Amino acid sequence: MLKNKYGYFSEDGKSYIITNPRTPKPWVNVISNGDYAFMVSQTGGGCSWRGNSVQNRLTRLYQDIIKDNYGKYYYLRDLETNDFWSLTYQPVQKEYQYFEVIHGIGYSVFKYQVSDIYTELKVFAVPGHPMELAEIKIENKGKKSRKLDLTSYFEWEAGIHPGEHREFHKLFMETFFEPDRNAIKLSKYNWGFNDKNGLHNNVDWDFIGFHAVSEPVKSYETDKENFVGMYHSEHNPNAMHQESLSNSAGRFGDPCGSLQVEIQLDPGESKIVVYSLGMTQLGKKEVPGIDLEFEDPNPLIDAYTNPEGSLKAFAAVTEFWNELILGDQVKTPDPAFDIMTNAFAKYQAISCRIWGKTAYYQTSGGYGFRDQLQDSLVFLEAKPELTKEQLLLHAKHQFKEGDVQHWFVTYQGWGPRTNCSDDLLWMPFILYYYLEETLDFSILEENISFLDGGPSSLYDHCKRAIDKALTRFSHRDVPLMGSHDWNDGLSAVGYQMKGESFWMSTFLYMVLNQFAFIANHQKDHDYATLCLDQAKKIQTTFNEYGWDGSWYLQATNDNGLKIGSKDSEEGKIFLMPNSWAIISEIIPENRIKTVIESIQTHLLKEHGTLLNYPAFTQPRSDIGYVTRYAPGLRENGGVYTHAATWAVSAFAKAGYPELAYQAYQGICPPNRTKDPDDYMAEPYVTCGNSDGPLSPMFGRGGWSWYTGSAQWLHRIAVNDIIGVKASFDGLIVEPHLPKDWKEATYSRKFRGSEYHFTIRKGEHPQILVDGKPVTGNTIPDYKDNTIHKIEVIVKGE
Repeated sequence: MLKNKYGYFSEDGKSYIITNPRTPKPWVNVISNGDYAFMVSQTGGGCSWRGNSVQNRLTRLYQDIIKDNYGKYYYLRDLETNDFWSLTYQPVQKEYQYFEVIHGIGYSVFKYQVSDIYTELKVFAVPGHPMELAEIKIENKGKKSRKLDLTSYFEWEAGIHPGEHREFHKLFMETFFEPDRNAIKLSKYNWGFNDKNGLHNNVDWDFIGFHAVSEPVKSYETDKENFVGMYHSEHNPNAMHQESLSNSAGRFGDPCGSLQVEIQLDPGESKIVVYSLGMTQLGKKEVPGIDLEFEDPNPLIDAYTNPEGSLKAFAAVTEFWNELILGDQVKTPDPAFDIMTNAFAKYQAISCRIWGKTAYYQTSGGYGFRDQLQDSLVFLEAKPELTKEQLLLHAKHQFKEGDVQHWFVTYQGWGPRTNCSDDLLWMPFILYYYLEETLDFSILEENISFLDGGPSSLYDHCKRAIDKALTRFSHRDVPLMGSHDWNDGLSAVGYQMKGESFWMSTFLYMVLNQFAFIANHQKDHDYATLCLDQAKKIQTTFNEYGWDGSWYLQATNDNGLKIGSKDSEEGKIFLMPNSWAIISEIIPENRIKTVIESIQTHLLKEHGTLLNYPAFTQPRSDIGYVTRYAPGLRENGGVYTHAATWAVSAFAKAGYPELAYQAYQGICPPNRTKDPDDYMAEPYVTCGNSDGPLSPMFGRGGWSWYTGSAQWLHRIAVNDIIGVKASFDGLIVEPHLPKDWKEATYSRKFRGSEYHFTIRKGEHPQILVDGKPVTGNTIPDYKDNTIHKIEVIVKGE
């Protein structure tokens, strides 16, 4: 369904099938099992890593989305004609008889046919183990027997191995071939961390890489120069013009991995060959702050580098992902809405954003303190215990004063301490929704150590975050911007700790009201009163100093300059303080319509809601790097998808379902299948941004996959449009269906039970639970571990 010249969605909405390899930009899959991860494009490009793609990458990738010419490749060669091709479009780009790529939930399949040889290359990460498999089916569709060889090839990276120091880092690697396991292994004698004495470049990479194959090895190669050949390329490597590989290994080459096997097929005959690739821990414990236990790679190689093991592992992939994405499911008249809500938005948020932490446009590897906390909301319907894990992880990266590391890395956990105004508050914010979902108040008693020493309860951690935020006010009692607020690009607005953030007013107001409930539950009534008193003060100053006549200001800078004002030359209106004014309920009732009209008039466009308008056309050193983007790109007058999701929430909460749906449709990726050459990005995952109207490429998508918008796209769909959301008392039902929808169904898990909703339009609004009417719009928590059927009738137009 939703077919265009590059591909289409499967009927179940859980995979995207690409039929033309020359997509406008690489269309990729980011696959992770929570520990080990890799990404792969429709041409076969990509790389692999474990834990952190910067600190612990296994295979090399150069970030070049134009060429997309670095990956893990497989070559097939006809030994009678010496003709060869790759099983993916790159690197050989052989003219093909058949091409298809399936990007699914946790796997990708490359179907290719050249010279009457049909191949299927299926790649996936093995659940629970630090490895991936490439299961290759080769079938002779011709009328004569064929003698072939199959050759893998990739470049090892191993740990911290930046491209500008490639020649240095390759000097520390050693490769081994183990014939009894048909395997190459890799060690590296320099990880890139300091040792316990503070000496740099003085510890081993605490892993061993492995690459194995299910068939007897004809020959192998671990030297890139031998494989590719000087002044050659992967497109036409030297290895394909030699009878066999050189069987080189050791410390004196340019490390790569290549295993060659020979295959003979009669007409109609097929064969499955399995390659494995992975990395296991050595447990040397040489690096301060990194305490790894030994893992033996050999049982993994033995168990999975064979067709039976691969079959078993792939079945586990399906089960693994079903547990994560089937917590809620929706059926509406809009297939794009269903595709993103049921599968791809959740998959993107989990596999890429939370676990992989890397994609083609951004190789990160770190945890953003506020970023992955927000993303973890995606677990609530299916596995809320994973939201809890994320909360406890982030609490470890807080200082006793209450502020936090703005981001932190996987290995050693270091990160910057800044004056960012909002990051520390996302911990109590996310905690509130976890408690609403689970009623697991025991989490408040969990003891977690601060970065600078001493354990304390999660409740105290959250109080300290709020207390720290309450020290950051201007002389007008407006929250300070600090280094920046949610909009990192406002990086020069408040660095002197004078500039104000009116978006922070809305966010802090909401957090204080939420935490007052938690404090009262803990019988900390004095603190609850403090929170409510501070919230009232913020509400007063926000509406007094933030109101600009038709919308709210974004900020004032250290010199008192208004930002996001009708008097501004550029950047006259910003989305965030205005959408969150409605979401947080800080806005007076009589201003809601005016703010909605301002957002609709100035910011709501066909491809979503702009972050600000008009874009800045000149760099402004008194505002920040947001002004240094080209006009219409990312935070500078573009549709920043993360923020654009909150516009949907604001429209819905204000009672404008048609505007909510319009704002949603603009950022729902499958809707862009109609103009793929303009959009360019993948139609099955959210992009970080699309260009605004001042860009000559208005509507172009960029920075796909690694974006906080995926989780929020799912959440606004079910909470705001379908209108079913968790509360402490049960499930609140407030649908905001567009006028063209006559009916929608929605099922979700909630505290051990399942709730199946049918929402339809009718003359007499009411809610029936198991055939019996209920008063109000809250479905109680029945605590009975059964299935409940809820019929919701809303007023039709």
